[in-house]
Parts: sequence; structure tokens; C-alpha cells
Amino acid sequence: MQPWKRVLLFLLINIVVSAATTLTVLLIWDVTRPSGLPSGADFSSSGVVAPSPPDQGTPAAISVTPAILMDEYIVREGDTLGQIADKYKVSVETLLKANGLKDPNAISVGMAIYIPITPEAPPSGAKGTATPLAATPTLAPGAQPPSAVINSVIGIGDLTAERVFITRVGTGVLLLKDWRLTDEDGNVFVFPELALYEDGAINVWTTTGTVTPVDLYWGLATPLWRSGETATLSNERGEVVSTYTIP
Repeated sequence: MQPWKRVLLFLLINIVVSAATTLTVLLIWDVTRPSGLPSGADFSSSGVVAPSPPDQGTPAAISVTPAILMDEYIVREGDTLGQIADKYKVSVETLLKANGLKDPNAISVGMAIYIPITPEAPPSGAKGTATPLAATPTLAPGAQPPSAVINSVIGIGDLTAERVFITRVGTGVLLLKDWRLTDEDGNVFVFPELALYEDGAINVWTTTGTVTPVDLYWGLATPLWRSGETATLSNERGEVVSTYTIP
């Protein structure tokens, strides 16, 4: 047999063997392969089955609480809580709750009465579950940065009435997350995520209760404050921004 014929015969034998091997592998795969693709798999154009990436979960939205505005009224001779309520078009019950009072007759000349009023519409994007606010708001030239002041400590010694009344000062949005309110005995209240707008205010009650846009609760079982004690308000960096010594 001529040499070129031997080479051709060898090539034909290799082709037949390769084809037979390929067919055998395909038949075995067809019998043993799973009936369907894995759940959540992605079949790419290359024919490779790639599992879907793990679910990272939905990012938690940041809750931003709108401001609650408080008007202050100084009790004058002859005033009654009912007259003050009529003047501001609110109920006596609203004034009792806002000021931690149980008896509508327990007011005196010179006493500050706080009246919740309808807040102005918050800036666009400041609704609950909104885009996080900038940590450092842009201020107009000469404007006072936003801050907070301990206005008073009310209802000392009465667990159901005791609270710290904090008011908002300055210009721009004030973010209170991780701010701290402390007493002289080492008790610390850490503020949750909360935004206050201009003229906003907040009560930090000593007792437990349902959190509202104007009420936060320390969750203690006994009264916290006493006459002569100093309450301290610090920002998230630990800097003291306000103190108040209880008369």
C-alpha cells in the first residue's frame, strides 16, 4: 500500500473513533443531566450555568421626623388654661399633655406654657423614609449653625410628668442622631435618627411611652432629675452644646 493511502486510512480511523466517543459522552449526559436548571440560575450565551448573586436585601430607609413647633406663652394674672387653649385654638387636654400637667388649675403667674402648633411643611425630600439629609447643611453667609438648647426640665420627681424640653435654634436642618442627654449620675439618653427644622422642639420623657414626632422616652422606672442638678446636651462628637441647671 502506498504511504499516502496509509496516512488517509489512519485519519479516517481517528475521525470515526472521535465521533463515537463524542456520541457516547452526549448520550451519557442526556441520561444523567438534571431535568431543569437551578432555581435563580442565569444561562449565559457561553452555555455556562452561573448562580444568581446572593440577595443583599433592600437598604433600610432613614426615617426623618418632621419638626413639631411649640409656641411659648407666659401665664399672666387672671389666666386660665381654658382661656389659653381658646386663644391658640387647641384643647385643654392637648396643653395638659404638652406641659406634663394633670390639673388644669395648676398654673401660676410667670409659668411658661408650651402650645403645639401646626408645623410648616418640611423641605422637599424630608418626608419619612426619605433620602438621607446631608450631615453638614449649607448655610447662608452669617447664618447661625443649627443647634439645640435645653429650655427647661419639667415635672421633677413625678415619673409621669418628668421630662426635658429641648428647643431648636439656628438656621438649617438639625440632625440629632447619636446626640446625648446626660445627668450628673452618669445616666445617658442617646437620640435616635431625628431631624428638627427651624423652631422645632422635642420632649425627652423620663418614663416609657410611645414615641411621637415631639416625644422621646428614656424608659426609666423612677424619676431622674432633682433640684440643683445640671442636665447636659452633647452632639454626636461629644461636644457639649447646652447645659441647664434645675432651679
